[in-house]
Amino acid sequence: MTTDHSSRHPTPLRVALVASVDTTFQALLAAQVRALEQAGYDVTCLCTPGPSREWLLDRGFKMVDVPIRRRISPLVDLRALWRLYAYFRRERIAVVHTHTPKAGLLGQMAAWLARVPVIVNTAHGFYFHDHMPPAKHRFYVLMEWLASRFTSMILCQNPEDVETAVRLRIAPRERLRLLGNGVPLEQFDPDRFDERRRADMRGELAIPADAVVVTIIARLVRDKGIVELLEAMLGIMGRHPHVHLVIIGPADPEKADAIEPAAMAADQFEPRMHWLGHRDDIAELLACTDIFTLPSWREGFPRSAIEAAAMGLPIVATDIRGCRQVVTDGVNGLLVPLRDPRELERALERLITEPALRSRLGAAGRERALREFCERRVCELVVETIGEQLTRRRLLDPDAAGKPETVRTP
Repeated sequence: MTTDHSSRHPTPLRVALVASVDTTFQALLAAQVRALEQAGYDVTCLCTPGPSREWLLDRGFKMVDVPIRRRISPLVDLRALWRLYAYFRRERIAVVHTHTPKAGLLGQMAAWLARVPVIVNTAHGFYFHDHMPPAKHRFYVLMEWLASRFTSMILCQNPEDVETAVRLRIAPRERLRLLGNGVPLEQFDPDRFDERRRADMRGELAIPADAVVVTIIARLVRDKGIVELLEAMLGIMGRHPHVHLVIIGPADPEKADAIEPAAMAADQFEPRMHWLGHRDDIAELLACTDIFTLPSWREGFPRSAIEAAAMGLPIVATDIRGCRQVVTDGVNGLLVPLRDPRELERALERLITEPALRSRLGAAGRERALREFCERRVCELVVETIGEQLTRRRLLDPDAAGKPETVRTP
């Protein structure tokens, strides 16, 4: 555990975290921000303001609004680059830590131009994948290569991404480090929820106590496999009247492959299909779930699947990079081919009709989460990496890396 030394030093080193949207900070990075603050750093979050802004401000996060579009938009991108650069220079930022592809490129470039001493990027999953058209694949590989020119260290959540980055010469191995991914296991613990609490939650959702509930957590975009899931579930629901589908996640109209919520309507099964939008009570919703699914086309290291595993749920996911790091086929879930609604339907129906299999796979998922998916270890590695990079640049005392009361002004 890192000790808080910030009160002993009048000017702790300043760390800026950059992401495209504020929901990334709420959903993925809040614990890392707290860990850096506890280590004594002065941390600010820069992103596009959105639905999570008030949640973050209410909890004391320092927020700076920088509109960053996920689509390529030259004028908006140049304005974002300038604002990031100006902020880093004006505030004498010592460390910039970027997240998500677009914010990563702009943030790293701006930090390099501003001569920020330490630039760290977390690769939450490379945007390119094997099923992408070749020209598009080459473009995104080039973008990752370009961004890496400005970076002190790249933290990869997925072990496959480390090898991919080396093979495609995005970055040399010595500037890559495996970070992994994790969740707060004390929060995502099925033992927190008794049968009465589960029944109450199902009652709030108008789901019968004896229903079999299939849940997905994903933005409403095609590359999350929503269309394939709906096709699979229509067949299943026609044969199994006790099955319900719960979709948790916001609409994402900015994306080219966005799905309108109205397009998911199926009149004959509408009472058994529940789109909840964005929710903050994920553990509670997973507690009243029987099967979790993620038929995604592309993933880095999906936190939603880790949360489901930690809650002791069997998982049906696509056999792709990212999902394979959470699910071992036949051990804690079932893996199905990409974009194959028929195989997805068969795998889901198998779990729906075999409660003993659900129980066995779910228990194995919980055991795996306890072994491999601890958020605290991820936070410690982030703090350790930043401390090592600052020490290397002689901004921290080499005998006290990670203790910012020993800082030297950059």
